Amino acid sequence: MRDYYKWAKEFSDKYIKPVAEEIDEKGKFPKEIFDKIKEEGFFKVLVPTEYGGEGAGPEAQAFITQAFAEGAATVGLGYTMHNVALKFVLTFADEDFKKFIIKEVVENNKMLSLARSEFESGVHVFKSQTQLEEFEDHAAINGVKSMITSANYADYYLISVPKNSKGEMKNWLIPRESEGLSFKESDWRGIGMKGNNSCPMIMENIKLDNKYGIKICRKTCPQPYEVNIDVIYFMTGLAGVYSGVCQSLYESALNHAENRKYGESSLADIEPIQVHISKLYANVLAAKGALESAVNSFAKLEEDGFRKIMTARIIASENSIENANIAMRIGGGQAYNRKGNIERLMRDAYASQVMFPSIDVLKSWVGKDITGNSIL
Repeated sequence: MRDYYKWAKEFSDKYIKPVAEEIDEKGKFPKEIFDKIKEEGFFKVLVPTEYGGEGAGPEAQAFITQAFAEGAATVGLGYTMHNVALKFVLTFADEDFKKFIIKEVVENNKMLSLARSEFESGVHVFKSQTQLEEFEDHAAINGVKSMITSANYADYYLISVPKNSKGEMKNWLIPRESEGLSFKESDWRGIGMKGNNSCPMIMENIKLDNKYGIKICRKTCPQPYEVNIDVIYFMTGLAGVYSGVCQSLYESALNHAENRKYGESSLADIEPIQVHISKLYANVLAAKGALESAVNSFAKLEEDGFRKIMTARIIASENSIENANIAMRIGGGQAYNRKGNIERLMRDAYASQVMFPSIDVLKSWVGKDITGNSIL
């Protein structure tokens, strides 16, 4: 089996890391990087081998995302969104539409993203208020999605909508060129993850062929856990992103401590700094170890596999924030004055606690799962 982390890490060090500061400074979606990601074949790793992909599972989602995020967190997140939307299609779409999207990804290098969050419901993405009316051959869609990663750059957007009149739950995949689809890019002013372009997506009287509606049926597509597979892949990806941020903060703080000289000594020679560096390292080890354990459990469909994925995301998120605080302390005035990348990584880390599901919601879910209560 391919070493997905090694493959992605070599790519990240060569192409992503050198432009991370530029991505942050310009606050623009890194299209050139994603074009290279497409060319390298990363977009098709989840596609079954018989259709030209690698047939990879959660390990690819976790470790490719982690390696990309060690270069720039915003790239890791954009990649995660593509995989999550693609996994949903591969799981629930009918055979004809599945083959259509696979061809778009494998042969035409198309990129997917998620569009589920809304202003009214925030991180509670299962409570959509998007208006959709189904007709014999098409659907009419109206509504606004709030923070859409890779907005106006991804080729397809997977949206959630309320149940239809038949009680069916569907997601719809909207092509970027759809008439009535627009993006309010000026609304994206995130303090970190600046390349996300996570702006509102506006749907005004979009007329969409019914083939783009993907019915969620857990009877024909049995799911091993209470939530669907795409939600688990999303959490796996976020755990990968923030494990990567943890790693980068540790490396940056250590580099600063070793190179910040006074006389014949450096900051790294001071015992309190050594204690801080030890904690940074421990947080990285915990985040990466929890993710690896969770991915292995999930891949085996163990009873507590989903619980471990949720917990891995909590650990990665909280540890990245703690590492940011410690790294800023080590970086001192230079970090506060935005010299080096610690300050950028700190801003990226703080996004971890607010993304669906927020850390507080996620902890509640873990507690409910442990005690035998429904999380939904």
